[in-house]
Amino acid sequence: MNIIVVGAGKIGFTLTQYLTREGHNVTVIDRNPDRITLVNTTLDAISISGQVDIELLRLAGADKADLLIAATDSDESNILCCMMGRKLGAGHTIARVRRQDHYNTVMLLRDELGLSMTINPEHYAAAEISRVLRFPSAAKVEPFAKGQAELVEFKLAESNPLCGLALKNFHNHFGRGTLICAVRRGEDVYTPDGEFVLQAGDNVNVVGAPKHIHALFKDLDIFKKSAKSVMIVGGGHIGVYLCRQLLGMGIRVKLVEKDPDKCQSVKDHLPKAEVICCDGSRPDLLEDEGLRGVDAFVAITGSDEINIVLGAYARSVGVSKAVAKVNEDHLLSLAESFGLEEPVQPKVITAQQVLRYVRSVENASGSSGVEQLRRILDGKLEVLEFRAGTASSCVGVPLRQLPTRQGVRVAAIIRDGKCLIPGGSDEIWAGDSVLAVTTQRGMTRLEDILRG
Repeated sequence: MNIIVVGAGKIGFTLTQYLTREGHNVTVIDRNPDRITLVNTTLDAISISGQVDIELLRLAGADKADLLIAATDSDESNILCCMMGRKLGAGHTIARVRRQDHYNTVMLLRDELGLSMTINPEHYAAAEISRVLRFPSAAKVEPFAKGQAELVEFKLAESNPLCGLALKNFHNHFGRGTLICAVRRGEDVYTPDGEFVLQAGDNVNVVGAPKHIHALFKDLDIFKKSAKSVMIVGGGHIGVYLCRQLLGMGIRVKLVEKDPDKCQSVKDHLPKAEVICCDGSRPDLLEDEGLRGVDAFVAITGSDEINIVLGAYARSVGVSKAVAKVNEDHLLSLAESFGLEEPVQPKVITAQQVLRYVRSVENASGSSGVEQLRRILDGKLEVLEFRAGTASSCVGVPLRQLPTRQGVRVAAIIRDGKCLIPGGSDEIWAGDSVLAVTTQRGMTRLEDILRG
């Protein structure tokens, strides 16, 4: 596809990075010469420096663009840019809209504005955090097939009974209805076979129906009930969205923010939240406000470093679940070294949402069978959800007879609302949702799981 990305900040840059990896032709527009230089030196994309207007969009080829994404820091500019793009002939438009009042208005007038989709990185990040807090035993939870299947990541402690177990013996002891489909060990990532032996420190990804995954965690004695009380440091957009979601789930929330205006705004909009106006970067003040008594702690300030330190401190004083927002890629390993599993990255979550939309557009045109795409384990593996069509060469053939490509594993089949963990004699039927885990990139059809 021919795609224009307006704005080369964290979100726009990451979107371009992901889209070019998928093989799309991307043109980036930004008024900051330094950001354009960064795009030129690191990404395989065309770049144009300047303030966006009709003429610049014409120069970028908006009339021939399949998709235009406006991802600047200004909601108004993004909406206007998409309107101009559609007027010039862009096939689809996506606008980044951050403010809740703007979002509500845009959703009401989306057809009139010509918008195909809106993206809100802060809202996506809040939703990701709330999912983790509902299942605190896991580092990450990815829903598939409208929630009928989940991919859950967790780290093996030395006391975990899975340590030293060969996967061919997994179902003899644990995990009925689940499948261990991916493992990260140090810098290496595996789609393991039956001979693979799990070790302490492994990051394990397991797929299955939610009830079966919960049962596995109980069998392993690592199940923790969802958090009932949460302390959040940071009253920006993510903090407000997260507060609203958690309160809606019946969870008690303490929000710590040092800006008096932000504190008052949260009190006005979310009166059920306990808002504490103080410097959340000071552990002694967090202790005074009851840090040790909460089930979970979330650090989402504007500083990655502060978020990492606060999250590590919360873990050190006994808080069972700590989540930190980390934007910069080079700080991810530092966060994990402090015991913060899978830090939340709004830019990556947003890029994955856009990729899902791009894949759905391709699917609608008949060139793709991908319903959903998720990248896991630092982006080294992809989990794809395919919809099996009646004409697919994968339908009606026992899995052991399918010549699948190296690095591809059919992890689950969702049929009639049930998540099945397939064996070699099982078949894919037309209408099934199929989850495939792969090290390969650019797979667009279910048939792509097969060797040439």
